[in-house]
Formats: sequence, C-alpha cells, structure tokens
Amino acid sequence: MTKNPRKPLSLRIKFLFMLVAALALAVLLWWLTCILGEAAIENIYMSEAAQEERAAALLDDFEEYVRSVNLSVRQAKEISRWAKHQNRVNLKISDEDEIVVDSGWWDSNDYYSAFEFEEEYEAQEHTEEEGGLGIFDGDAEQEQDAEYADSRMKLAIEKDAFTRKIRFSDGVYYVTVLEYSELSLYNTVTISSYAMAIAGFMALMLLYHQHIIKHIIRLSGEVESIAHGNLNGAITMRRRDEMGILAEDVDVMRTSIMQQMRAEQEAWNANSELITRMSHDIRTPLTVLLGFLELLDEGHYSEDEGYQSYLNICKENAYQLKELADKLFQYFLVFGHKMYEMNPEVVDARMMLSQLVGEHVMLLQERDWEIRDRPLTESVPIKVDAVYLKRLFDNLFSNIEKYADPDRPVEISQRMESGQIHIILKNDIRPDPNPVESTNIGLKTCERIVELMGGTFRTTKEKTVFLAELRLPIYREK
Repeated sequence: MTKNPRKPLSLRIKFLFMLVAALALAVLLWWLTCILGEAAIENIYMSEAAQEERAAALLDDFEEYVRSVNLSVRQAKEISRWAKHQNRVNLKISDEDEIVVDSGWWDSNDYYSAFEFEEEYEAQEHTEEEGGLGIFDGDAEQEQDAEYADSRMKLAIEKDAFTRKIRFSDGVYYVTVLEYSELSLYNTVTISSYAMAIAGFMALMLLYHQHIIKHIIRLSGEVESIAHGNLNGAITMRRRDEMGILAEDVDVMRTSIMQQMRAEQEAWNANSELITRMSHDIRTPLTVLLGFLELLDEGHYSEDEGYQSYLNICKENAYQLKELADKLFQYFLVFGHKMYEMNPEVVDARMMLSQLVGEHVMLLQERDWEIRDRPLTESVPIKVDAVYLKRLFDNLFSNIEKYADPDRPVEISQRMESGQIHIILKNDIRPDPNPVESTNIGLKTCERIVELMGGTFRTTKEKTVFLAELRLPIYREK
C-alpha cells in the first residue's frame, strides 16, 4: 500500500479549526438573531398601526374598568392597580392644564402611581408608598428609562390615537396610555440570540464529533473483520490525519500477514510435494540397491564380470540417492527456517573463486565445452561460508551441464564493482524438443545461500540466453 505523500493534518489542528469555526458560527448566529429580531420588532411589532391598535385596546380596557368600578380620578390606588396588571404600561391622566395622575411602569422593576398636586410638583418630592405621589429619582438607569419614556410620550402626545377623553365619577379627563411591551421582546431577542449562538456552537461540534466517531467505528469494524480471519477485506478508510496513518499501517500489516501466510502455504505445498516425490524416488533406487547388495552378499554372480556389473548398478543407485538427498537439503534450505545459521569466515576472494570456479571449468573443458573465463585479478577479503559457497557453484555448473548448449561457449566473468564482487555466468540454452519441467529449486537454493551471506542473486532469461549473476560484499573490518 502506498503511503500518502501529502503531510497529514493532525487531529488536534483539525479540532482547533472546528473550534474556531464553531465560535465564528456562534457569533454569526448571535448577530443575525439580534439583527433579524430587532428588525422584526421595529418593523412589525412597533409599526404605527400595531402601536395604535394596542393603545386602543388598552384605552378600551381602562375605560371599561373606570365604568365598572365608578372610578374617581382621586382613587390613585385603584388606578395604579389597573396599571400594574398590564405589561409595562404607563398611564397619565390630565385635565386641560396639568397632569393629575401619572401611574404605571417606569423601569424594569418598579411600578408606582402618583396623585399630583401643584405644591408637590413644585417641590419634586417622591413618595414610595403605593397610591402616593411619585417622580423619577436620580439613578442613572432610571434616567435612561426616563429618557426612553419621554421620547415615547412625546410620540403619544403627537398621536391622538394614544389619548382619549374618559368620563370618571368626578369629571371628564384626558387619558394617555403608552405601553412598553417591546422591551420584553428585546429581552427575548437577546436571550434567543445567545441561545442560537450556543446551539450553533454545540451543533457544529457535535457534527464533527459524530464524523470522527463514524470513522472510528468504520475502522474498528474493518479491523475486527481482519481479526476474525478475513484478510481479503482491505482497509478502505482514507484520511490525512492520525486515523488515516493508523488505517494505512493496519492495511500494511494485513498485506504483510497475507504475504507471510502465502509464503508459508507455498512452503507447505513444496514440502508436501517434496515428501511425496522423495518417498517415491527414494524407494526405487533403494530397492534396487538393496536387491543387488543381497545378490552380492549371497554370491549370486558369475565370475568377476558379473560382480563388477552388480557393483556398478549399486554405485549408480547410490549416486541417485545422493542426488535426492542433495535435493532434499535444497528444499530445506529454501523453505525451511528463515534464521538458518551459517559459519562464515574471512577468505581471499581471488583464491576462493579460483579454486571453486576453476574445478568446474576444468571438468567442462575436459568434456569439450568452450569456456571463456575472466577470473578476478585482485585479492580482496570476503566473509562467506566456504561449504555453502561451494554448493552454490555446484548448483550453477550443474544447471549449465543440464540446460546449456554444449556447442556454444559459456562465459564466466568476475570483477570488482562498487565495493562488491560481481560474478556473471552466461550460456545459451540447449534446444530441447522435449523439455523437462523444472522446479528451479537449484536456483532458489543459490538465491537463499547468497542472501544468507549478505549478497544478491538474480537470473534473467532472454530468448535463448540464460544469465545468472551474484554479488558478494567485500568484507571491511569495523
């Protein structure tokens, strides 16, 4: 699995981004709620028609109240009681010259009423008892409310819709009513704006949290499937953060396990095949060998010629058993324990290769093979197991004898290259009309031996040319 080349973005950084985004959303929702709420109050609830309608309803209600209790303008407590039961309503009763009663809402906490007398207006005294006289004190918050009330009162005076003549038991007076119920709506808008901000913040953070949890559950399910043996189920999650890295690592682990199991299965199949074939192949020459040894032992032969013939047959079958034993060792080396130990020693590469390669070159030349050998000219140390290195060249030259074209030259090259001994064996492939299928166990054995000695081995086949090359590292003392 290929790692994502782009730098992953940490979950912590993503969380900070989401936190900033959620805060920005909260501020936006707060601002929009305030703007839209205040606009709705000013354009709808506080429209001229709506205010006049509410004022008319209040005046109708007060007039009915005055008529029902036969109210006198001097009954300040009764007037104040009506005002207190309304939603932020200020009531002013006046005659042709002055305000006689000023009762109702002035600030967010206090309702009081006043029966105004000329001398008390001049003294500007404030009586706190219910039904007494009342004007504003000097508190800053009350002054702000007073300013707002004064601006609304000027509007009420200008609009006849807020003032009506009402007959009391002691005469006819002008009644002006002004309600401030929009302040409750403004408070509601303020509370709603904060509620929307908190809701938006929490909603976005919960969505992000749910998004992360969904990916965790998905990754957990895929890992659980792998844990139950479904190694073909790939990890499909792709993210550029720690979870994505974890998913990639798990998928790499899954692939590694699959490769290991495949290799173990191949080894098992090879071992099973080896046991099956060896049990058959060994039985045949062993039976023949035992049979002729018994004949020799019992003296069932005529003269020396028969004895020598039996002996040759025994030797031939013994060599077959040796070849099968070698093949068994090769299978063990290739498919056996990965940590197979060798006994390496430091030797002179030129002398070692001259001896191992030279023996096989001499044997091939005696059989009329044309060998073009370019031996190593420098003495350099290499650390190898001499026994296994000999077995490696035995396999390579045995492969040449079996499959190379004897009418074409065999090229052998040894040279120093990039701190390594580079050896190449090149030959033409024998044209065989009935080729025998090979397991390539000999070449796999060579690869395994070179690998255990820290080198590399590879073979290439191009049309009719076969090439085997191996590289052994030059030993350098630490």
